[in-house]
Amino acid sequence: MAVLPRLAVWKFASCDGCQLSLLDCEDELLSLGEQVQFANFPEASSDIQPGPYDISLVEGSVCTPHDAARIQQVRQQSRILVTIGACATAGGIQALRNFADVKEYASVVYARPDYISSLATSTPIADH
Repeated sequence: MAVLPRLAVWKFASCDGCQLSLLDCEDELLSLGEQVQFANFPEASSDIQPGPYDISLVEGSVCTPHDAARIQQVRQQSRILVTIGACATAGGIQALRNFADVKEYASVVYARPDYISSLATSTPIADH
């Protein structure tokens, strides 16, 4: 039996819509399951296998220092990285904040804004 390529799906700042759209492709996923090993797809399975991965699909944008460090870890354990959706490729709806003062918003919205760790801008995956 041939060794199947290992696939991982990663989430950053997003609504999960792209992963849900993948899951909606039920018949196609069954066929794909014969071509790849789903090694890391938390939205679909609790069976998370450690990397390295042959292919990583990434949804969401980078909005926090933790995200910025995490995308580097994803890149290190992925042979091929593919962004999926508007958030990962262009910053998505979160990028609207790039035209405002995030600290000002946080001080109005949160009782304790000092607990909020956020980058000044929301950026697509390719920027990291």
